Amino acid sequence: MNNALNTLNSSTKEDTKLYNCIKELYEQGVPFDELKALIPDMKRTREQLRIKRMLENNNAVLVSMMSKEMSFLLDAKERQEEEQFKKLDQLIRQQQSFRRESARFHPAQRLKRLFLPL
Repeated sequence: MNNALNTLNSSTKEDTKLYNCIKELYEQGVPFDELKALIPDMKRTREQLRIKRMLENNNAVLVSMMSKEMSFLLDAKERQEEEQFKKLDQLIRQQQSFRRESARFHPAQRLKRLFLPL
């Protein structure tokens, strides 16, 4: 019994927890043969819990990464739209400027200036 427990005790922290649980059950009078049969189930359960924690952590990281990526994409789209509106505004102002210039030098305007004093 002690030899098997010592082998189990020499592993990781989680194995230490498992060792302490088994030792406590043994000290409470549970026969070692019954405990020995439970060890694989306990290890499997521990591994499943470890995998579950890893998946939960990975999910949290993925959600965070996706959130940052979506934020970046939305910001990029807003910058692109803002740039398009600036270009459109510039084109409208340029068109207005061209119309004013063409109206200034239009022949009818010259005649008005000649005949109608300001």
